[in-house]
Amino acid sequence: MIKVLVVDDDKLVRKGLISVMPWQDFEMEVIGEANNGAKALEFLDNHEVDLLLTDLEMPVMSGMELMRLVRERHPEVYIAVLTLHQDFEFIQEAIRLGAIDYIAKVQLEKERFEEVLGRIHRRITEQEGRLRKLRILPGASGPDEFFVTDRGYALLTVVRDPEQGAVVEWAVRYAERFAELGRQVLFFTLGGGEKGEEGLDELVRLASADAGWTLIRLKGIQGRMPSEVYDQVRRYCEGEFFYEYDPAVKVMDRSLSVLAQSVNPVNDDLTLTVMVQWLSPGWIYREGMFQANLQELKELRLPQAELSGRLYVLADRLDQLAGKTGTTRIRLPAPLNSWFEVEAWFDGVREQLREEWGRAPYSPEVVQSVMTAVSMLHEELDQPVTAADIARRVSMSRSYFSQCFKEIVGTNFNAYLRRIRLDQAKHYLRNTTKTVLWIAQHVGYEDEKYFSRSFREYTGLLPSEYRNQSDQDREG
Repeated sequence: MIKVLVVDDDKLVRKGLISVMPWQDFEMEVIGEANNGAKALEFLDNHEVDLLLTDLEMPVMSGMELMRLVRERHPEVYIAVLTLHQDFEFIQEAIRLGAIDYIAKVQLEKERFEEVLGRIHRRITEQEGRLRKLRILPGASGPDEFFVTDRGYALLTVVRDPEQGAVVEWAVRYAERFAELGRQVLFFTLGGGEKGEEGLDELVRLASADAGWTLIRLKGIQGRMPSEVYDQVRRYCEGEFFYEYDPAVKVMDRSLSVLAQSVNPVNDDLTLTVMVQWLSPGWIYREGMFQANLQELKELRLPQAELSGRLYVLADRLDQLAGKTGTTRIRLPAPLNSWFEVEAWFDGVREQLREEWGRAPYSPEVVQSVMTAVSMLHEELDQPVTAADIARRVSMSRSYFSQCFKEIVGTNFNAYLRRIRLDQAKHYLRNTTKTVLWIAQHVGYEDEKYFSRSFREYTGLLPSEYRNQSDQDREG
């Protein structure tokens, strides 16, 4: 059972999450709650917790500071963040600090509870699998003996639960040493003579015949301890192999020294810069920009778990953008097993957005400018933006911008801005105990009375009435 600690300064949010989320369906149990980071840290020091679900903005100790201290004092605890923030850089910082998932409060609708917990459970399970200790199968040589041969062979796969029957049969006949370094990594050494040559031929045929396996012919292991070699192979499988895998390439030659050099430190500033580039719609229409963005992202060589986390945030932001013009839904498949699949996902997203935006009778450049404007509106909901200001910032005339905006987005600029502001206000009222004045100011209204009047015209209820109704629905 996964033991969960829920941390949020808003008591309504804590109680709501604890009472309505289907924890038991995903082998989870909430064993505690806290209203700030300091109390959460005290609880962690005295209780065994597997998953920390924390808000980011809290008094006494923020969620960010809590995450930093948890990483130092309780590195075994998994962390998912719960936040009202839609700021891309803010969420990326949470991912950098080790969050395995990011949950926007504004998206916590009842129908998504199972999706959210299912995704968190799956990521915990995947990471637990990667942390399994090295296991030597029965019949293998002792793990404390040096390798006397200079050549070893590893079968690696991106398939999560591969069939191993044929591999085991082969190992019984030919392998001098056979080690399983996790279900996705198998390592062998062969004896000399004709039997060794015959075994190698069979191994190459085995890898070539199975779409899931890639054979790595590894040299430079002589005189090395098996534990050292196994560790390098396993790290390669979890890191560089993710980027090098190609289903068309079945046999690869590598040396142990190259594997040892394949882990690069993560440059957080550069990573954020690269990720932010994907928020500009230019790559959707410009092939050169698209390929350059892909190459820069690949060259970062982010660990698989961190890459998936950052792409999840990106998918969420692209989905917000795409959803404004139609029914397109941008989702990140889970799991992404290789860079090959990452590229395929980006290709698919690009086609989705091109098809969606291509319905408008305008050039790609005009559509791109309008969607950039839409993105600005969502980023600056609390700012006094105007159509003239946004038109100037996307280099269009005020009148032409208004015409294009209405035809591409489906409504005029002011109506769209009003709608997204009031929709955001509804989310705040449902998910926080913030005052009406605070909410009004954070969705771009300086006058509380004008905000309340606009909200009633939009929903039929005053903000306080809407909040009370939402609370009653939640309790019911």
